[in-house]
Amino acid sequence: MRWCTSLVRSGLAVTFGAAARLRRGRPLHPSGLILRARLRLHGTPRPWGARFLDQPLTLQGIARLSRSTGVPPPLPDILGLALRWEQEGETADLLLATTGHTALGRRVLRPSTRWTGMYGSLFPYQVGERRLLLGALLHLPAGLPATIDALARAVEHGPLRAELLAAGPGGPWSLFGQVELSGPAAGDAELPTRFSPLRRPIPGLRPAGWLNEVRDAAYVAAQRTPDPADRAVTRAV
Repeated sequence: MRWCTSLVRSGLAVTFGAAARLRRGRPLHPSGLILRARLRLHGTPRPWGARFLDQPLTLQGIARLSRSTGVPPPLPDILGLALRWEQEGETADLLLATTGHTALGRRVLRPSTRWTGMYGSLFPYQVGERRLLLGALLHLPAGLPATIDALARAVEHGPLRAELLAAGPGGPWSLFGQVELSGPAAGDAELPTRFSPLRRPIPGLRPAGWLNEVRDAAYVAAQRTPDPADRAVTRAV
């Protein structure tokens, strides 16, 4: 199994590195909108053994919402919700993308034409001997199309909200908090931002499984090529 994982890691690293060079930046989620994020956590009904999931916390950070492949609207695309916050003196990242809600659907990426809906981690985390998935249910006006401009206009009228969820690989989702997304909104040219849940893990939660190892190689290769905004702005978050 290890040799197979190494082979896939190498193949994805080459593929994503080449794609990043051809696109002169991110091969996926090429443009997004940065918002302020406030996480208000109250804990799950069933303790997991990690403070992030079990205890009341208020955390401050940022969020990035984006389209994945960059196909033009109104074509459906896989949408992304990335979160970053400070916790226990560390920076933590969480990457979510539009998925289904059911035990099977949460393992499958789902293209969408609306920002509203379910976003899942797709890849598992480990807490002690147990594995889980993280998710968010984003509440926005039902008719709001999945475009950066429409999202920027929506946040001008007030904060956007999402419920934060956790579930075992085949179990029901449990609510453990909310995240409030607010302006002022910033584009990637103003605040170039790259996320990595493997280099910036959530305290107490460990990305688990060979799929996370494979994903790490793709991220590292893709991020060797800076975005045009990264070249123009010296501060990289």
